[in-house]
Amino acid sequence: MSQQTDMTELHWLFDMLQHIDVGLVVINKNYEVELWNGFMENHSGVSSTNARNRSLFDIFPSINASWLQQKLDTVLALRTPIYISWEQRPYLFPFKSYRSVTSISESMFQNVVIRPINNANGTVDHLCLVVYDVTDVAVNKAALSAANRKLDQMSKTDGLTELNNRSSLDKAIKLTFDAYAVGNSGPHTLVIADIDHFKSVNDNYGHPAGDAVLQDMAKILSGGSRRGDFVGRYGGEEFCVLLLNTNKEGAFTYCEKIRKQVEESTFKTNKGDLNITVSLGCCELGKQHSSTGEWIESADKALYQAKEGGRNRTVIAE
Repeated sequence: MSQQTDMTELHWLFDMLQHIDVGLVVINKNYEVELWNGFMENHSGVSSTNARNRSLFDIFPSINASWLQQKLDTVLALRTPIYISWEQRPYLFPFKSYRSVTSISESMFQNVVIRPINNANGTVDHLCLVVYDVTDVAVNKAALSAANRKLDQMSKTDGLTELNNRSSLDKAIKLTFDAYAVGNSGPHTLVIADIDHFKSVNDNYGHPAGDAVLQDMAKILSGGSRRGDFVGRYGGEEFCVLLLNTNKEGAFTYCEKIRKQVEESTFKTNKGDLNITVSLGCCELGKQHSSTGEWIESADKALYQAKEGGRNRTVIAE
């Protein structure tokens, strides 16, 4: 009766090993498979009969053999388990995700534990690889990270123009000023651009038309800037461009290119096409500026002079 019970329990054990939703692979010191459960069969397409007595690296030639052999040999030598997280390596076995219809991942993310199997005499010449499908965890974490990045980007971006917002501009200006103050960078020039008679656009054509003009202006400023320049909406119809490693002569050339492009452009709105102009004031950062506020004020005064001088022009702060 006891022997029959033992056989029944052994049968149950093997049945559970075959149907458990975890991959189980037992290999010997030559990396040859001796146990291959149903999870491995289902996801690899290789039956236990075909897998048994074959090298793991023969079954999966895409596995980095030298990397995995080092892990396996370490477990054999130290008789201590090793844990491989999906965050270190997305997967060990190249299985497709059976949730591919609802998942953003085509591959199965896996956590793998390599455990030594002790013989009755205490020696170790077999290893068990336990494979956990953690695709849901990985995908959810990736989605959360993407959402956090999106929220972070939204906190730095002007919703209408998709340029940097005022807070981001202030930070960039301060970082630039601080670096210049300790002699680590320069020259840098700040440009403030203001759409001429923008209030009349809103008054005569409506705010949707005004928004369309602001969006097109943002595209012109972004398109005319170099990688590394910092372009943002300063507020209302004012834009700010931080031209790094640019002196006032270079900034003047940039401003005139923008000014002429705006003057020659047709701005399309829901109330018809509009022609507008822009005034620009720019100021190169210098030792006479004791704070970011003074630097911004100098550029703003240059903009005021451009407005007072007839608009549609660039003025450089002296």
